[in-house]
Amino acid sequence: MDALRTLAARLDEASTALSGLAHTVTASDPAHPAFGADAPGRPGEIGRALHRRWTTATGDRAREAGAAAARLSDAAAALRTAADRYADSDDAARRRLTREA
Repeated sequence: MDALRTLAARLDEASTALSGLAHTVTASDPAHPAFGADAPGRPGEIGRALHRRWTTATGDRAREAGAAAARLSDAAAALRTAADRYADSDDAARRRLTREA
């Protein structure tokens, strides 16, 4: 059971890291002038399109990281539940064997 709880703790750590990443991945997005979006004419159009694609892509990655973090957290909770149930089963078996002895 200790191995399951250790694995659950490691999954929680990974979930926390991914959750943090999900929040920070878009925070470092460069402003639209970095893409030349404020330029006149066609270069500005291209810059705005590039900026939209950039923010869409980083937003998608942030959502994916958040979803992965949630799945890791759920897996950790399931491992803890399994460890608790194994411990309960062991205790019940120990009590039954003690009565039979």
